[in-house]
Amino acid sequence: MKANIYIVIFIGFLLSVTSCTLERESFNEIYPENFFRNEDDVNKALAALYHMPFRMGYGSFYGVDEYSYQVASDFMAGTMGSRWVDATGVAQYQEHRWEENATGGYAKNFSERIYSQYNRLTSIKETIKRIEAAPITDGLKIKATAEAKCLYAWIGFILYDMFGPVPLVTDEALANPEAKILIPRLSDQEYCDIMIGYLDDAIAGGLPIRQDNDWGRVSKGMALMLKLKFHMVNRNFTEAEKVARELYGHRNSSYNLMDNYRDIFNKYNVKNKEIIHAIPCGLADGMQNRTIIQFYPVRWKQDRQCWFTFGMHWKFYDTFEPEDDRLNSVVTDYVSINGEVCNRTTGFLKEAAAIVKVDDHTYTGGEYCSVDLIVYRFADVMLSLAECINENNGTPTQEAIDLVNEVRARVNLPALTAVQTAGKEAFNKAVLNERLHEFMAEGLSRQDKIRHGVFVSDSKAQFPNSQSAEHKVRLAIPSKYILESEGVVKQNPGYTTGN
Repeated sequence: MKANIYIVIFIGFLLSVTSCTLERESFNEIYPENFFRNEDDVNKALAALYHMPFRMGYGSFYGVDEYSYQVASDFMAGTMGSRWVDATGVAQYQEHRWEENATGGYAKNFSERIYSQYNRLTSIKETIKRIEAAPITDGLKIKATAEAKCLYAWIGFILYDMFGPVPLVTDEALANPEAKILIPRLSDQEYCDIMIGYLDDAIAGGLPIRQDNDWGRVSKGMALMLKLKFHMVNRNFTEAEKVARELYGHRNSSYNLMDNYRDIFNKYNVKNKEIIHAIPCGLADGMQNRTIIQFYPVRWKQDRQCWFTFGMHWKFYDTFEPEDDRLNSVVTDYVSINGEVCNRTTGFLKEAAAIVKVDDHTYTGGEYCSVDLIVYRFADVMLSLAECINENNGTPTQEAIDLVNEVRARVNLPALTAVQTAGKEAFNKAVLNERLHEFMAEGLSRQDKIRHGVFVSDSKAQFPNSQSAEHKVRLAIPSKYILESEGVVKQNPGYTTGN
């Protein structure tokens, strides 16, 4: 990479947010040379790290738009559809039409927006170094660096999930910001060792298992969840089971299932024990949640501003069992307030069913609703643990079966059948199906399908014009970054310059 890519700019601190509530403040007198003078400076610097990538405004990982990590992931998996599929280019996601030099459309713009976030890893690493040099107590240093390292690994995981390893700034490059130091990508093992090492530091660094008092800031639970995700995407089920069991060990004391599925997404149950991490909503400057305006049907109950940009692909809807209570969060037919008949053959629902998991009463007018955006929750731990047990034992144990059945019982489904638990492959198929249904529209379906080896085949089966291929489990690195690196950064296998 060009050296100036790695120069840390402290504009983020000028836009930083307070340490507990993440509300914005102005710090017009802050400069790199006089920052990190005391505990308050460190807290403000940490809060600033959350500003762009971990908020719900447009341009962030969790912006609830067509370029956000969660939404794009579900489109790529084919679980999500859109009433504007032809006009907007959503088909590029669904049909896996992304190449190194693709022109226009969601897939190209998403790749460039997401990949560019690797520069934030440089900013976080520089922040960590400045915290370590700050005149504060050792205890605060350990806890503050633990939080920063968790954020580093969070960005690192999202990028790894989509692209594989990205260039990581070295200590040499940080110490010589004006030198031309071209940094290659690490191997998968080297990259993941660094990220998991940071997460281990975060786990040991004094973060609380939950952040009920500083809601929205990362916790030990979040660090463990990210560590679990790294192991799961790499199919390292031995290590994944250890982490899942550690998280599961906090059941009842810190985490648990909610009794009712819809209650998880209700604003009156904010901070409920199923949530391992959520991004707070309702703050100024783009922090509001746009889930309702993007997912709710047009003129469904009242003439509000709802676009229904994202929905559930009808073929995915047909995979649900009819008695599944999760279908209470899906609208399949209605008559609009203007008298338009809407169902899977006509009207606004013709291309997709509507997902209404977020309760209607959270709508606050305009584009926003007042409910937090959930990133990870405890049901994921339970289903991951069940999958790991099955993989590591070569067959489902009663413990694994019980974990899945408990998730199913909550939504009024019977226990898995003898056929579904007859062996490793049958049980894995049942676990994947349960995960796809449980986490609909939560951005997990792409990595789940890849891990289970059906990402490519499902796209080809579902979309006649699919251009999927085995190498497309990772996106192409945008060509401009390869050019900037003078070829030091290598493209992902399977992509050819000029396609």
